[in-house]
Amino acid sequence: MTGKVFIWISFLTLLSIGCGGLSFLPRPAPTLVIEPTWTMSPPPSPPQLATVTPILFPTHTITISPSPTHIPTDTSTSTFTPEPQWVMQGPNELIVPILLYHHVGIPQSESPYYISPIDFERQMYLLREWGYQTISVELLVRAIKQGAELPPKPIILTFDDGGEGTFTNALPIVQKYGFTGTAYIVYNYVGISAYMNVDQIRGLYAAGWEIGSHSISHVDLTVRTDRQKDEIVDSRIKLQALLGVPILTFAYPFGAYNSDSVHYAHFVGYIAAVGLGNESLQGSKNLFYLYRMTVNGNQTLESFALLLPWRGDLMSLPAITIVP
Repeated sequence: MTGKVFIWISFLTLLSIGCGGLSFLPRPAPTLVIEPTWTMSPPPSPPQLATVTPILFPTHTITISPSPTHIPTDTSTSTFTPEPQWVMQGPNELIVPILLYHHVGIPQSESPYYISPIDFERQMYLLREWGYQTISVELLVRAIKQGAELPPKPIILTFDDGGEGTFTNALPIVQKYGFTGTAYIVYNYVGISAYMNVDQIRGLYAAGWEIGSHSISHVDLTVRTDRQKDEIVDSRIKLQALLGVPILTFAYPFGAYNSDSVHYAHFVGYIAAVGLGNESLQGSKNLFYLYRMTVNGNQTLESFALLLPWRGDLMSLPAITIVP
């Protein structure tokens, strides 16, 4: 009997082991196989260079007529480079060259106040290649008074008297190189022969230009002191009524002025005035006599370059052939 019981117990023990019994016995740890849940991403594509788009002027419907018949053609392979980052400059003194032009066109005589469209374009080409960017006189005043973001090499192009060549010749060239200008208008010259009419002056403004006053009749204010109120005060009032555009700054005829001139300019609400000079340092001390350097028609490209505060190497410029 005892032997039978032992055999029966042994049989049950073997049966329980075969069915996974005896949980107190150690069992080997299972082998875990972890399938990866990610895949290697392809290497990133190289960054694409941003496409530089030209500066667009305010969108206005404007017909420019008559079309210039002798605008120079730039046959060089030079292309525009990306615009440099504008940075905060001012307040108070800062370097901004202001260039003074009179007539862009073929002169009838040896007048130094005329510059040919071909020479004018060579100068604009040089400014662009050396990294200059145009700003308005209004923006310069803001930078002097409170500081403002300006390009690294700011420059102002001004055109006195209101000659028709400013519209027919200078405007297309200035636009070609991505620039703008400031036109100072003599009220009595508007619409007469060889000078711009109302529509042409408005056309400049529509193209992003600034319009200022250059007096009523272009007299020397230090000689005709009796006319200072008319020439300075009334010219702003009359030009704004005639053109329908803001007139914020004044250009002294011949660069001549005195303390009364400044008084009347303040009185009528100009924010600044421009005169003559041989430097580019502008500031609050000369806010009502900002210095302008005259560009004559008999200047070479080399002498023109000497007017500029930031100069490159003329010999390193790409070859340019401008033909009429």
